[in-house]
Amino acid sequence: MDLRKIENLIQVADYGSFSKAASVIGVAQSALGRQVRKLEEECGCPLLYRNGRGVSLTPEGEKLLDRLRPLLRQMDAVVSAFHDDQRSPSGQVTVGLTPTLCKMIGMRLIADLWQKHPRIQLNIVTGYSGYVHEWLTNARVDIAVLHDARRSQHLVVDPLAALRLSLVSPKQALSPAARRLTDIDVKQLKGLPLVLPTKNHGLRRTVEYAASQAGVTLEVAFEVDALDLMNDIVVRGMAHTVLAAPAFQAELTAGTVVARTLINPNVSTKLMLATASSRPLTQAVKVVHEALRELMREMASSPAHGGYLSLATPSM
Repeated sequence: MDLRKIENLIQVADYGSFSKAASVIGVAQSALGRQVRKLEEECGCPLLYRNGRGVSLTPEGEKLLDRLRPLLRQMDAVVSAFHDDQRSPSGQVTVGLTPTLCKMIGMRLIADLWQKHPRIQLNIVTGYSGYVHEWLTNARVDIAVLHDARRSQHLVVDPLAALRLSLVSPKQALSPAARRLTDIDVKQLKGLPLVLPTKNHGLRRTVEYAASQAGVTLEVAFEVDALDLMNDIVVRGMAHTVLAAPAFQAELTAGTVVARTLINPNVSTKLMLATASSRPLTQAVKVVHEALRELMREMASSPAHGGYLSLATPSM
């Protein structure tokens, strides 16, 4: 049954006249009459009494419209709600961030969405890249930022940014001359006790690949998948680590650690926006997706962050 025919029948019944209804709807009176007759043929009974003074509903017409009016109102409500969602998306979105990214943008992402899209309920979970990858494929998170992730049958990934990595060392382990250096060759990692994430995480693979390029075997004294504990180990002077400097911002400000950018080769981790290929993106997830990109654009253009963060070109 054509919904337009139903809506037109309602107009005719409400105005009690084909001519008035045709004028309001904006169709020819003859066309409107044909629509109603076709509807009556489909129903197998007359729906309107026609007389010289106008038209009125038959009992069958009354019964039909009594049943259809609530359905039409529900349909209008659904369409209206859909339009509202497009203009002001709503719903719960869970984002998986690595610890460094959570420190860098977690609070800014929450504040930005809270101000611009208050109907989106944002949840953030944090963990190293291997864990976040698993959460994404298991539907625990809707969108994630991963280190050096690749597109697969399970993941859709888009380049987000590149994050330069540094050797972060306890201040007491360095000479005054070493503390003043801003860069350090990867080959100088040789013999240094390191605390790094376990091997199933993208950051660890990035560091090991850079070391192999420099012909260095890493001395991993501690494998830790908790950023706070990693920070404590470095501050206590038990080991060095390789991370993006913002992960140690508080310690750098306090002067308890020193960060030197790794060179020869330059060492960067590629940050990738990832979603599960098996799940369609809601409007709310799309909004969060763009908010993450916008935050990265702002940070990359800021002098405070431009030294270690550079934007990637989206693949789509």
